[in-house]
Amino acid sequence: MAIAHVATEYVFSDFLLREPNQAPYRSVRTELALDKMVTCVAVGLPLLLISLAFAQEVSVGTQISCFAPANFSWRQAAYVDSYCWASVHTHTLPLWLHKFFPYVLLLVAVLMYTPALFWRFSAAPLLQSDLSFIMEELDRCYNRAVTLAKRMAASGVLAPESAARRVLLFYYLLCRGLTCVTLLCACIYLGYYLRLASVTDDFCCALRWGLLQNDSYVPDRLQCKLIAVGVFSLLSLVNLILFVALVPAVVYASLRPLLCHGYARFLESYQLLPTVGVLPTPDGQWDDLSLYLLFLDENISELKSFKYIKVLELLRRRGQCSEENFDAMGLLQTLCLVKMDSVDG
Repeated sequence: MAIAHVATEYVFSDFLLREPNQAPYRSVRTELALDKMVTCVAVGLPLLLISLAFAQEVSVGTQISCFAPANFSWRQAAYVDSYCWASVHTHTLPLWLHKFFPYVLLLVAVLMYTPALFWRFSAAPLLQSDLSFIMEELDRCYNRAVTLAKRMAASGVLAPESAARRVLLFYYLLCRGLTCVTLLCACIYLGYYLRLASVTDDFCCALRWGLLQNDSYVPDRLQCKLIAVGVFSLLSLVNLILFVALVPAVVYASLRPLLCHGYARFLESYQLLPTVGVLPTPDGQWDDLSLYLLFLDENISELKSFKYIKVLELLRRRGQCSEENFDAMGLLQTLCLVKMDSVDG
């Protein structure tokens, strides 16, 4: 009898989830796939366009072409181009935007990545800790159901919190709001730049300064043209189109916590167990619970017990189709008894 009891314990332990030696759920994702896609596009696209702008500068050389007099040597003409390019920032604002366009794109990329950094260092550690705890409790719920299958005992009810927390939800909406505001500001700037690019790609450069002020050999002004404006306009147009397309995605990501009813359906499978529901059913409010459900659905592959629960759910659906009564406790007991019978045999 003792041998049969020990053998039963070994067989019964096969249905339990293994407790890892290291810290579980290390690979919990604290960033949604949609948010990660928005961050990658909003940050990677300006960096790509910056690379193209600098590649164009390296291949073409100078970014300006001034119409020097015919009596100027090629060295003097090159000096005029360099001098007028350096003096662009002293002119009106549109010319300043043309000269520093790649650096403005770099600033846009940094601003786009700021909300992701804020989320990673302010809310992600707390979210990862809470998600690990919730997922561990869900797995333990399955383990307790298997362990108590032969005892036919019900679990205790978890008392809900008196007040809903909104700390993580505030951080999440703040990051999405910052991303949306940055996208809108970038779209306004790019649209303004495209409007100016068609009318401010040429200017007059004054050469008589300092020692050359009274030199009649040097002309007073030269007409110069910014040859990189055409390339910058094309890059701005591409960037503007993609940024405008990202705005609805950011708005949808901000509204996803309100639409958490669809993401809470995976918890219905755990109601098959002879234990009490772990999480309350959301009723459309915006709080941390809706955000937890959203990230639990994102990390559903990390739940070790979910695949076992899905088997029970499939058996329940099959029983409903065949008009048979389905008892999760009886199924767990039957599994254990079958194992014990096979071992005894």
